[in-house]
Amino acid sequence: MGEQPMFSMGGMRTMKAPPLRAALTQPGDAAVRVMGVPRSGTNLAKYLLERYLGVPVVFDQGFWKHGVFPALMNGRDIEHGDLPIIVMSKDPVSQILSWYRLARNNTIFKPNGNLGSFLSKPFEVRQDFTEPKRMEYRFQSPADYWNQFYFAMDALRRTGAPVHFVCYEQLVSEPAFSLHVISHFLGRSSPFDVRCSVDIPRHALGASNDIERAATPTPDQTPFDSARAELASALARIGWRNASTILRAVDDDVLGATGRPGFRKTCRQAAGAKAMLRSLVGFW
Repeated sequence: MGEQPMFSMGGMRTMKAPPLRAALTQPGDAAVRVMGVPRSGTNLAKYLLERYLGVPVVFDQGFWKHGVFPALMNGRDIEHGDLPIIVMSKDPVSQILSWYRLARNNTIFKPNGNLGSFLSKPFEVRQDFTEPKRMEYRFQSPADYWNQFYFAMDALRRTGAPVHFVCYEQLVSEPAFSLHVISHFLGRSSPFDVRCSVDIPRHALGASNDIERAATPTPDQTPFDSARAELASALARIGWRNASTILRAVDDDVLGATGRPGFRKTCRQAAGAKAMLRSLVGFW
């Protein structure tokens, strides 16, 4: 496989990638549930977990991976579905921009005019694979959905349930380190080696669920764009005015729960001339 770039705790370096079977040190492990809002990287997480850790991934058995976590109860005890849960998240600016693009398809989200209107009006989310019967949710805005989903997952974590948050941008930039941390969370006696090379798919992975899916998510024809994980790129597209609307609506404790303390300052530092110019041009 030759010399390939590799991310590790010490930064970028190169090494000869070991064969894939060397990474699958403990096949046959119990399944793990992956949850996250739409376009948060759940399919990428599934691909990497099954390919490099050999762990079966559950999306929608019992409840929907994109739904706000239900209050599962057994008497006075809170239940979590008996599986460890990995929660994927993107930063709210990049995330909501991707929802705006997706809403144009009128599938899981309803379209809602231009971006300014989309950010401020009620936001509806609906299951896209259980027709004609399906659950629907309505939130005050897209940012309200982001808040509610991740606040509930953090609340579940605070009960002592096995819940682990993963930032999409870190999974893309440092996949080996992310898998190393996840393997610790799963209690692996031999955690994933951060020196192993991890290949991100060359094409974006199509949506999948536990009802209508192949064995693994199949690549569509859209090339995978790592820039989509970069905050500066999203800010340049969305504009600082629209980004500020999102920042005013998201909660600091939820930002912290997803691993993004100080995100507002990060946004101000990442905003460049393109973001400011976009704001001067107006909503789009």
